[in-house]
Amino acid sequence: MEFLSENRFRLLALALVVGLGILYLAGGKRVSQQDFVGKWQSDRAVTPIYLAGNGEWELRKDDGTILQYGVWRYEGKQIIWSIKQGGRVIDDPNPVLSVTPAEFRLKERDGQTTVFKRLN
Repeated sequence: MEFLSENRFRLLALALVVGLGILYLAGGKRVSQQDFVGKWQSDRAVTPIYLAGNGEWELRKDDGTILQYGVWRYEGKQIIWSIKQGGRVIDDPNPVLSVTPAEFRLKERDGQTTVFKRLN
């Protein structure tokens, strides 16, 4: 009877270790707003987007001309873009599908995926 209990204990311990390993690998690194800071090229636009650490974003041409700007934040596994149109501020939340140091992917409101590749 003692042998059975010892094997059961080892099996339980092994299952716990394997389960924790799977959780660690699946969870990976915790994503933060800092992971998105930099110069990016969207597969939907010609002009690069600059995401600043202070929460501002700009579509800026190479000659420095700013075409559009606003604020952004990473919250609840989404990037939320905020744009002022007239007297209103419009938030556009996009779920983050994946993040690596080289690129991130967002799901747009229309269901399509936008890929941003790091330029710097």
